[in-house]
Amino acid sequence: MRIRVTFLLLMTAVCLALAPGLRAQGQGETPQQWGSFGVQGSASFGYRFTDIKGYQPMYQELFDLEKGPRLMDFNLFGHSQPGTNPFADDFSLNMSGLGGDPYPGAELTVSKHNLYDLRVNWRQSYFYWDQNNGVLLPPLRIPGLTNHHSWATVRKIGSVDLTLHATNDLRFHFQYYRTTFSGPTFTTFVPNYFGAPSFGPPFGVYEGTNPYDLFAPTFDNTNRFTGGVDYTWRNWNFHYDIGYQTYDGTMNFNNVSSPEYSFNTSTAATAKTPLLNASWTQFEQLKTPISEFSYNGQPASWVEVRGGYTFYRYSGPATFDQAFNGIVQANSAATVFVPYNVSENARATVSEPNNIIHQGFTFHIKSWWDADLDWRYSRFTTDAVGNFHSLFDGTTPNSGETTTVWRDGLNQLDFSMGFTPTANLIVRPGVTLMQSNIEDLENGVSDPANTLRINTVSPTLSVFYRPIRRLDLRGEFYTFDSGASFTAISPHTDVTGRVVGNLRITRKLSLSDEMYMVNQRLLATDYHGKVHSNSTTLAYTLNGNYSLFAGFAYDDEFASGDIVYARGTPPLAEVLHDQALNRVWQAGLEAKPIKNFGIRFSGNFDRTTGVGAAGNEAPAYGPLTFPYATGTVFYDFPKAGRLSVDLQRTYYIQQIITGNNFSANMLTIRWTRSF
Repeated sequence: MRIRVTFLLLMTAVCLALAPGLRAQGQGETPQQWGSFGVQGSASFGYRFTDIKGYQPMYQELFDLEKGPRLMDFNLFGHSQPGTNPFADDFSLNMSGLGGDPYPGAELTVSKHNLYDLRVNWRQSYFYWDQNNGVLLPPLRIPGLTNHHSWATVRKIGSVDLTLHATNDLRFHFQYYRTTFSGPTFTTFVPNYFGAPSFGPPFGVYEGTNPYDLFAPTFDNTNRFTGGVDYTWRNWNFHYDIGYQTYDGTMNFNNVSSPEYSFNTSTAATAKTPLLNASWTQFEQLKTPISEFSYNGQPASWVEVRGGYTFYRYSGPATFDQAFNGIVQANSAATVFVPYNVSENARATVSEPNNIIHQGFTFHIKSWWDADLDWRYSRFTTDAVGNFHSLFDGTTPNSGETTTVWRDGLNQLDFSMGFTPTANLIVRPGVTLMQSNIEDLENGVSDPANTLRINTVSPTLSVFYRPIRRLDLRGEFYTFDSGASFTAISPHTDVTGRVVGNLRITRKLSLSDEMYMVNQRLLATDYHGKVHSNSTTLAYTLNGNYSLFAGFAYDDEFASGDIVYARGTPPLAEVLHDQALNRVWQAGLEAKPIKNFGIRFSGNFDRTTGVGAAGNEAPAYGPLTFPYATGTVFYDFPKAGRLSVDLQRTYYIQQIITGNNFSANMLTIRWTRSF
């Protein structure tokens, strides 16, 4: 899952070929001539060495900086005077992270004044998650009680945008967008099937206490084709896109080993209920037309108008096939165990029309007073019809058709006013009113558990104030109060405040501070959540050769509430308690004591205390120590480039789940050349 070294070498050769014969130059020198283009840029190549001790998957999750050659950066810019080149006036090529870094990307732009603009983008993102499931957890020293979910996936995104300028006021644009998501994942599986009993033996007991770990490679891709027009008429701008979008998703599930036992080892019966084989395949395909219209204009000097309408209609098939067999507990006393065999398939069709309309106004009442009014209505509907067939031990068939309709309508009205009595004071109060209507129909009958109307009001206030030339203050405050909560984790009330201050003590010394506070409540579950954080940074610049900064941040988080388990041994109600205090110390400096030579250093020390637990269960997450520092030494060779050496050092220590701990050293040697 990495770009191969041969590809990196090929890209390097191509990049160097783009600028034959160009001399190395310093910043600000005259660009080199490449035909009719004045060209300049820079390239940075390097090699990274890594030394990792401990649990390497945790290092990959947090850093994923592996050893090997890298094209750190490549930037090439060209400009030609209008009329001197028949094909283009400007071009640029920017690449970074090629060779195996977690977020590589590239961008190419080419343009011709008043004729066309072309932009091509590509980027990748690697995602890792793999907690140590083999560690023995206190106090019972039971292995494998983490969530058994892990993945090593990659998302690739590419796009091509072309704009053609027919006139100064008329433009045509075309876009192709593609994204893919693929890679191996591991997930938990609780055997179940259509028609299985909810309670009692065999499956009512079995599925409540027997989660298994399955291998689940996934792949999905989205393709979007659009074309449109932009038109400007006097003080009005109109935009319209029409196109087509497709989505295909495939996922397969298989048991990791055979026989495979439940990782819930706290129940003795699970040692007698192995999963022998499991096979699960699901596929879905959705297609939709695209229609997006928007406009803005100024019919009079005192008013601005904006609005638009968006329509999608996803539709397509979905399939599901599974088969699994093993040993199941046949009675509540866990004294009888019998073999079982299950097969199941389902075929469904899905239709999802989406409509979004918005309309807004800005009124310029006075030179120091304006008002914004925006209304937005969205209507999302999901209509699915599925046919299910299952067979238990070859003798108990179950069949049925299920029709599910979800309707979600959201009305939102935003009103705010801006007051600027002086150039140093801006006050903007406002209010947001929302009404959400959620309806769930199962086989044509409304499900009251999932059907709800929610009314929400949210006052807001933001202020900018500069009492003296060297001091800026910005503040934001908002709260919302919902008449109902759709889920057990949706707060009923939320109060949030944020204040940011910047003080330039002297021309060389500055101080910044940010404070953030959140208070949430949900009365139905006695939930209370609080977040109080503050960060302070002090920066000092002695001159162009010496500068340093230091900072401290803390984040105090607390949450508690009632939780109710759907199944299990009574009592099913517990109290959730989660508290953490995060402290981060930061410092850095940059110095250039002699000509052509310099050093940089930056580091932070992160310490987290507190634990999270549910009821009488032992906490699995708690105190954490995580420092990270980077030091750089560089030297500029005249007309040749810059040689840099980066040394990064980190270690990660969890106090409870020590099996995730690691330490790492990363050494990178880079050569940067400007031309």
